[in-house]
Amino acid sequence: MKYPILLFDLDNTILDTKANAEKALHRLSKQINFPFTDDQIAYWHELNDGLWEKLERKEIKRDDLLNTRFELYFDHFGKKVNGTKVNAAYLELFKLENILMPHAKQVLDALHQTHHIYAISNGTKEKQYSQLTRSNLLTDFDDLYLSEDLGYQKPDPNFFKIVIDKIGIDQQKMLVIGDSLTADISGANAAHLDSVWFNPKEIANQTTLKQLMRSKAWSNCSAYQNNYLYKNGVHID
Repeated sequence: MKYPILLFDLDNTILDTKANAEKALHRLSKQINFPFTDDQIAYWHELNDGLWEKLERKEIKRDDLLNTRFELYFDHFGKKVNGTKVNAAYLELFKLENILMPHAKQVLDALHQTHHIYAISNGTKEKQYSQLTRSNLLTDFDDLYLSEDLGYQKPDPNFFKIVIDKIGIDQQKMLVIGDSLTADISGANAAHLDSVWFNPKEIANQTTLKQLMRSKAWSNCSAYQNNYLYKNGVHID
């Protein structure tokens, strides 16, 4: 078996984080009297994604990201809020949502029978455990490696070094699978790990980053049929 150890990102790879966020924002609207129209939600994704990318580049700290993102967001619309309180209310709603990427559960359930699966994520610990538990996926993972616990976030090579050391297996037997070129694929490259770029929107890779392959949808994978992930002639077996 070439890759008995699979390191899965969670947000927008297994969990449909954007859909879950939108549901949480709509529920939050009743608490703070804000409509969250389609355009307003689109701006949330733009702002929030940008802040997480800043975290990856070490330009902002996690607590600052979480405590200021709603202040920054509502400043754009001329509304003053207590960012820390609104963020806490949002996270309480967000962690209850558990929409998955299409076919993600079938793929994980099948791979779990033949592989060791670990989560590698920059996401908030309470949210990740809650959403995986509510979607009946937590038992598919041998362990969850979260930046909140490790003290480093992807793509920092130290994040991956700690994961490799904790698993204690030859890293050539490990495969990183994630949707983010800047966090997952960049981090895997820096740590000399093979990787799969989960790319459902079929975005062109205009970087110099290398990935073993690209997969645009879990429905294109035969893992839930044949107990291995397959795409473009590459097997995880």
